[in-house]
Amino acid sequence: MKLFTLVFAALAALLSVPAPAAELMKLDIDFGHPAWRGVVTPLWGGLPEVERNGNTAALAFGPGSFCGTPLIPCPPGSVVEIAFDASATAIAPGGEAWRTAAVQLGLFDGTAEQSHLDLFNTGRATPFRRYESRTPVSGNGFRLCFGNYGRSGTFRIANLSIRIMVPGRNVERDGSFSGMFGINDWFVQKGGVDWDGLGLGSFEHAKVVKNAFPGAGSTLELDGGATVVSRQFPYNGEGLVVGGWFRQAGIARPEDGRPWAHAGIQLVFFDRDDNVIGHDDVTRQLLPGDRPWGYHVIEISPGGLSPKVKSVALYLRIWGGTAGKAWFDELAVVKQGEGQARNYDSSKGVIAVGPAGEAAELVRVWNGVDLSYCSQIDLPQVRTALRRLKEEGGLEYLRTREFFNGPFPVKSIDAAGNMTYDFSTVDKYLDYPVKELGLKLVPTIETVPPQLRRDSDGHVPKDFALWGRAVKALVRHWIGRYGREEVSQWVFECWNEPGSDFFRGTDEEFCRLFVAYLEALTGVEKECGIKLRIGTPSGAMNNLLSRAMEAARRAGLDGAVTDASTHIYGGFAGAMELYRIGIEDVRKRMEPFPAGRGVPVHVTEFNGSAMGSRHFDTQTGAAFVVKANRLMADEGVLRTYFYCAIDHPYLNLEHHYSTDLGYMTHYDAVPKPSFNALVLLNRLEGKRLPVKASSEPFDAMAAVAGDGTMRIVVTTFSEEELGAAKPVPVTLEIDWAGRPEKLGRAELVRIDSAHANSYAAFEKAGKPSYRENPDTAAYREAAKLVPEALQAYRFENGKLIIPLVLELNSVAAVTVK
Repeated sequence: MKLFTLVFAALAALLSVPAPAAELMKLDIDFGHPAWRGVVTPLWGGLPEVERNGNTAALAFGPGSFCGTPLIPCPPGSVVEIAFDASATAIAPGGEAWRTAAVQLGLFDGTAEQSHLDLFNTGRATPFRRYESRTPVSGNGFRLCFGNYGRSGTFRIANLSIRIMVPGRNVERDGSFSGMFGINDWFVQKGGVDWDGLGLGSFEHAKVVKNAFPGAGSTLELDGGATVVSRQFPYNGEGLVVGGWFRQAGIARPEDGRPWAHAGIQLVFFDRDDNVIGHDDVTRQLLPGDRPWGYHVIEISPGGLSPKVKSVALYLRIWGGTAGKAWFDELAVVKQGEGQARNYDSSKGVIAVGPAGEAAELVRVWNGVDLSYCSQIDLPQVRTALRRLKEEGGLEYLRTREFFNGPFPVKSIDAAGNMTYDFSTVDKYLDYPVKELGLKLVPTIETVPPQLRRDSDGHVPKDFALWGRAVKALVRHWIGRYGREEVSQWVFECWNEPGSDFFRGTDEEFCRLFVAYLEALTGVEKECGIKLRIGTPSGAMNNLLSRAMEAARRAGLDGAVTDASTHIYGGFAGAMELYRIGIEDVRKRMEPFPAGRGVPVHVTEFNGSAMGSRHFDTQTGAAFVVKANRLMADEGVLRTYFYCAIDHPYLNLEHHYSTDLGYMTHYDAVPKPSFNALVLLNRLEGKRLPVKASSEPFDAMAAVAGDGTMRIVVTTFSEEELGAAKPVPVTLEIDWAGRPEKLGRAELVRIDSAHANSYAAFEKAGKPSYRENPDTAAYREAAKLVPEALQAYRFENGKLIIPLVLELNSVAAVTVK
């Protein structure tokens, strides 16, 4: 491409792109500074020479040498500003005419380059001058590469500047550590432990150094366990974009340390009393060993954190007891928008129900659950949990996974690729839910049989077609064992959360797996005369759903996808608003594909948090279950799948209640309050009634049966006052027009600190360990749902008025007829 065309294009971009207000990241590289080698590395050919001319240092590239930055992530909608000085001698092309001196901006979606822009490209002798460009980014990252493709001549580049601009305002005033610790922006923790009980390290292990990063400012260096914390930034529901540069060397946690206790950047959430109530890892993977300089960024949508979060802060750390070094630079916290005003009043509430004339279909969205690994079905406490979920909770769909490792159905593969199978262990696990309980499955197809693994982690096959053949054999076996009618009602998914560590290949490799999965299932459809429900990747993140569907379209298979799924965790730290945001995101990503428009959406994992929380065990968990299902029902999902059926049964946990995520406890499947909330939701029948509450935190789901019985399940789940149990007056105003002003049935069932609460009995017993008290009879008795007569109600102006006093973060079910 001719040089004048490139300059014109860059100028046009500069004039046409609006200027976002905040500088998220800047990288000013002085090639006279040795630290440039940390962020610019050779791609091919030898290292360029550093040439000095006065105060300017330039990289000089001889023939066939090229360098580049790492892939730099950024939020979609960012503007990347690039500026540099460049010159070239006459260069003979290294093949095609454009293969001369070049500066190229590659635009990425995930780890795949989607396109690139030539910011400089010439083989003519060109004197030094300044080049500038501003490029909007629709993907989620970019990379800058530069050098000499040619067979002769020299290309020189100097004073390279890279910036990421985003809407909003950067509230971190000192992202490069120009000030003193403990005075302005950064504060070193002097011992103590964090929210996980892990050490914050020592003051003497943190210092500010020069010349560790190419930028002009200073760099934070941690040498051993230490934690440096930013100021707390007030939060009121704004969008957040948080980023920073990070490097580590020789990081090694102690043998008894937590698996993640290495080094990294964390965004920590505080409530109004400055208590830590959650966090997010900006460095998404917390790893041992060495990591070169890399940029890390997270984006939180407006309203994406719990309203209980009143401020946030950055934690830059090596965990206490962990050895090694880490460096941090160019930290930014960008706020977007003005926050949200919520209609919140927990002092009293009014919930209006009806009229019956506006009743609509009652979609029983709550009738799914996730179990995780299928091998757990063989455990007696898991079978007990599944039976109770079926009989009392109305469970219809069970999500489970990992059929290739654990059961190991593939026994051998010969040189021609022919496989022998033994599905007896898979059958042992699945016969119970399918044949004995009559449950439908959501099989998440994932991992690779050992004989097909490319490497030890079992995530990428040596041969994608052979992996697809194994998938096909598995599904054909299920059809033969359980029948076409049965398997046609199952909903298949491809891999669990492939954008995370659950898949350790590249995005491109996962897209190939997804296509192989689609080829296998559509092949089964043709061979067996069956129509399957073929779902998307399960909980795909980082734009991976869009990329997988695009790969399917290129293969002519996007039309085979009949269902879409996502995973959403919010309520205890993340906000309940994440449910609306997550469901909308799935629909938006399916919209470009004709067959994807309007497909049923499943939330195949949800809970208040993906990490341990005491609220999983208490009445707050029950209140959350009702609230979350109401929100997802209103968003039109087909089904929700609570994660998970039972606390992780393989963990060697000391106590019956362990802040884990299940409906029931891990040893003996004792029902928690959350299970009781499911039972009350399952008692709703008939048509769904409209409900309107005076304010948060009051909400309800209501239905009227064919015989006129009305059931209202009330929740007082409060994000702002999570875990509080204060008594609050709540009035139900039920439209009663046209009905006799008398009641033959009027009862109330509560789930609160004193009712239907097995955890309360455990607390009352002094929280004994399992070894001290393996008997769970008292806990089971305390878990029972006990109806009580409504003591007060009246009829007034065509309404049935029921005054109640309920605890905050509790559930109450009212039945009237």
